[in-house]
Amino acid sequence: MTAPHTRIGLRSLILILPVVITAHSALASDERSRPSRVGSVRMSISTYERIPIATLLAHPDRYQMRDVRITGTILAIQTETVPNRMICGSPHERTTLTLEDESGQIEVIDQGACGKNVGALKAPRLIIGQQIDLLVQIMIPANTGTPGSPVEVTIRYIEPVRD
Repeated sequence: MTAPHTRIGLRSLILILPVVITAHSALASDERSRPSRVGSVRMSISTYERIPIATLLAHPDRYQMRDVRITGTILAIQTETVPNRMICGSPHERTTLTLEDESGQIEVIDQGACGKNVGALKAPRLIIGQQIDLLVQIMIPANTGTPGSPVEVTIRYIEPVRD
C-alpha cells in the first residue's frame, strides 16, 4: 500500500520541481534582489552604517583599520601606473578618486590589481559626477604623528548608488 503513495509523491515532486527551479532562477536574475559580494561572503553594503566624510576626517582614530561605508559624488579621477614591482610583483594601476558628500570631501584609493577592492566594479571605470557607495578601509599612517595627519582611505568595494 505504500508503493502507490510513494509513486504519487514522486510524480508530484517531478511536476513541481521545474516550477520551483524556474521561480528560483527568476529571482536570482533580478539584479536588485541579489546581495553584493563583499569579500568571500555574500552581504549587502547597505548593512554597514554610512559615515559622513566630515565625521570620518574629524575622528579618524575611531575608524582605524575598520571597514567603513561612505557615499558620495565623484569630483575627480586620477589613474596612474605604478611601475614598482616590489609592491605587488608587477606594475599596476592606482586610481585616486576625490569623493564629496553633503559634509565634505575625501580622496580614496583603488590599488587596482594589487589592492583590496574585491568587487567587480573598479575605479578606472567610474565617471566624474557619478554617485557611488563605497566600503573603504581607514588607516592613519603611523610615521606622521602630527595632529590632522592625512588619512589613507583604501577602497574595498564599489557599488553605484541605487535609486
